Amino acid sequence: MSALEDETLPEMPPAWVLAGGRAERARRLGQILGRPTPHAKALADAIRNVARRHFDLQVMPLVASHWPAVLGTPFMDKLRIGACDLYAVAPYTALFCGQQPPRAVRAFIGLGDLLPLTDAAFSRLAGILMMGLGRAALQRTHRQIATVAAFIVVVDHVFDHCMTEPPAARGRHLAAIIRGDATPESDALRLVAALSRAMSADLGPGQAPVFAAAMEKVFAWLDAEVRALSGLPDPGGEGHRRAGVEGTIAGLLFPIGDRAGPAAHAWMNEVSMFVQMVDDVLDIERDILDGRPTPATAGRWTLDAVEAAWHRTRGGLDALVRASAPGLRAFPGRMVAVYDLMMVELVAAMIARPGDGLDEASAPQGGAPC
Repeated sequence: MSALEDETLPEMPPAWVLAGGRAERARRLGQILGRPTPHAKALADAIRNVARRHFDLQVMPLVASHWPAVLGTPFMDKLRIGACDLYAVAPYTALFCGQQPPRAVRAFIGLGDLLPLTDAAFSRLAGILMMGLGRAALQRTHRQIATVAAFIVVVDHVFDHCMTEPPAARGRHLAAIIRGDATPESDALRLVAALSRAMSADLGPGQAPVFAAAMEKVFAWLDAEVRALSGLPDPGGEGHRRAGVEGTIAGLLFPIGDRAGPAAHAWMNEVSMFVQMVDDVLDIERDILDGRPTPATAGRWTLDAVEAAWHRTRGGLDALVRASAPGLRAFPGRMVAVYDLMMVELVAAMIARPGDGLDEASAPQGGAPC
């Protein structure tokens, strides 16, 4: 039985962890991801700017109304970065790479592949199109993406840092708040309730069953968090990470419905797991000190495993784009370049902000006042 399967920590960190510590692992991660091509920056920035605009429109008023004390704290920075630069990127990427992109996007992709555009020119024009979609179309979609992305970050933080009940009671309490079956007693829980209401308001035609299915995945994520905190083993050897990945992606993709498709959904699950692997590998020493078993502390997720996952996600995106846009020559490589750039910048931000990873913000005394 592995160290992770029985949820015991190794007596010492794996040998490869001790060789250089976090700084050396960060350097190796930089080598693994490589240097992105700068021509993709215009489209990557446009995607993130659309996410930030709708975060400001939809989420900031809820924060100011329900949890004002969090404004100006390190957790507020984490909330904006996590919601806009990580989570919202997934559904927006699916608008370009999914099986049913918006008509304007589909027409642009086809035309851009035919015209003798440089990669940089394509990125600039695609960025302009993305900004136009952000201001003039798909307003329900933008609102749902912004509120779901913020919901994921807030729920994760509140569960870990703002609730004091034993794990099982904590999970039941938070699920009741999300469902609207309990009255929130704190500002943090009031924000959870407000985001839950906002992301489920004004569902479009056919969205209700998709949203309900996504929320069942979210509740499965909470159940997995309870099992992890209770010290129960994960038969899959992933430290109960898989349920969180699947719940996150199901929630993020419900706003775009059939536009993503099963292949995009599966690929985004793997991207989310890759980011979780990076997060756990970076935080090995801290997780050991905190008594938090992860696949990385058990030696299951190594830098070699991260490198293999990175190449799988890049190859998976190339295959996804070629399947959704058959016959196009330049477009698959251009989207892989956008992915490369966004992931390199995301990992750089994770490296620069130790203790501020995906599944754990700063402790309450140094972060959000719960």
